[in-house]
Amino acid sequence: MAKADPTDAPAGASEATSRQAGRGVLFIAAAKLYFMVIGLFIQLRLPAILSHATFGAYSVVNSVVSPLNNVMVTGSIQAVSRFTAQTDAARAAQAAGLRMHLVVGVPVALAFAAAAPLIAWAFGDGDKAAPIALAALIVGGYAFYAVFVGAANGRRQFHKQAGLDMLFATLRAVAILGAAGAGLGVIGVIGGWVAAVVGILVVAALWVGLPGKVAPAERQPIGPMVRFFAGVALYLALFNALMFVDTWLLKAQTASHFADAGARLPGALVGGASWLSALGDYRPAPAALADVQVAYYAAAQNLARLSYQAIIAATFVVFPLVSKSTFSDDRDTTRTYVQVTARYSLIFATAIGVAMAANPGPILDVVYPTDYAVLGGPALAALAIGNVAFSLFAIGGTILNGAGYTRDAILTAGATLALAAIGNLVAIPMAEPGRQALAVAASVTGASMVVGAVLTGVVLHRRLGAFLPLASVARVVLAVGVAWAVGALLPSGGALVTLAEAAITAIVFLAVLVASRELGRRDLAAISAVRKKRGQGVEA
Repeated sequence: MAKADPTDAPAGASEATSRQAGRGVLFIAAAKLYFMVIGLFIQLRLPAILSHATFGAYSVVNSVVSPLNNVMVTGSIQAVSRFTAQTDAARAAQAAGLRMHLVVGVPVALAFAAAAPLIAWAFGDGDKAAPIALAALIVGGYAFYAVFVGAANGRRQFHKQAGLDMLFATLRAVAILGAAGAGLGVIGVIGGWVAAVVGILVVAALWVGLPGKVAPAERQPIGPMVRFFAGVALYLALFNALMFVDTWLLKAQTASHFADAGARLPGALVGGASWLSALGDYRPAPAALADVQVAYYAAAQNLARLSYQAIIAATFVVFPLVSKSTFSDDRDTTRTYVQVTARYSLIFATAIGVAMAANPGPILDVVYPTDYAVLGGPALAALAIGNVAFSLFAIGGTILNGAGYTRDAILTAGATLALAAIGNLVAIPMAEPGRQALAVAASVTGASMVVGAVLTGVVLHRRLGAFLPLASVARVVLAVGVAWAVGALLPSGGALVTLAEAAITAIVFLAVLVASRELGRRDLAAISAVRKKRGQGVEA
């Protein structure tokens, strides 16, 4: 009997694993894209259902709870997936993850609820204490939900991970929009979100499964998992705070402005229009007026982040195609990878950003009421460009973390956050609420994101020897100038005309890059090669 070649089985197993990984990447990328689209749909529908003040109030609560949710979810998935993949006792790792959140997730959620009155006080809005406290249930629920997702990821059950994400997005949309449509106010909307979290937790426990009883010999200590989570969480906290610090300060500063103006109102009535006092006991509501400011700003933020979200969705495909050895064995390959990733991210994020920045008011008018477009247009222009830089900042931070330079990633994120916070703290009170204040907050935040991208690029170049070629940056800036000018000159029209103009602006941007030889046949060949490898189920 002929002996079997001992290399046959491993080779077949390796090929099957590669195909599974390739399918998993596509599953997860599709699910993340679906989650983002549904999230945008919620943000576009709420202003049509809720009043300006209520939509703004929801946006304020969302801006507080979302950064913490993102830290809990991302950190937990990475921690549980890592320890699940490192051991044959997958259920033991899942059990350790659930126990971890008895000492991490539950205390954090309780602390968040306890801090709700303090957070509301910082916003100058005592009415926010109740919905923020209610949102603590979301924080705790996300922590435990992420354990099930991480367990599915670590066991390479990517279809379950993707399915849970897509189902959760759907449940969340139905619950939030249903509560809004029922007229339940901000408490009801947050309550709908809580209900969606409870629902997905039940589904996750049934589909992924509970760990069951773990034998004492297989029981994993939670210490290593907690330490890993803590290391990931610090960078994630700084990164996510940067996405919302402008909203926090806009809310607090404009509430203070309206409170001061309200305090002066009785004297103004007596001195110049005393007859108005007899018409009623009118008193302005500073917190509600500030919520309206946040509503207008949130609309601009939602569209401006499309470039960042598109690039982040793409990284679920791009990053797994490169093995970990890229960062350790071959410095030339590492430089090429960093440079190519940053360059394509810059080009495609900018194509989206410039299409919105060239005609921000009409773009907002397509999906939001006209007053949102009038007041939020200048803010969208600044944020659209700022989020292009934020995309590079995010990818650069991911590369630094992946290459083991976590401290550098934390320092650049901290410096960028400090710049945005101090800048907004100084600049917002100098502007009048409305169009001017929104534009100032957006400009300061956008400029901070540009500085953050530059800082990250400098660190990447120093550590790994590459980031963006200066020639590419120069050509992209030239293309932005030409496309912006063309877009601004196009005549205004209805929704279809506006969308066509946005497409023309993006096409002009890409055409200038082709004409300047920034884009060419080598790029088509590279994309074709990646598609071919993906089609064969091979990891690059």
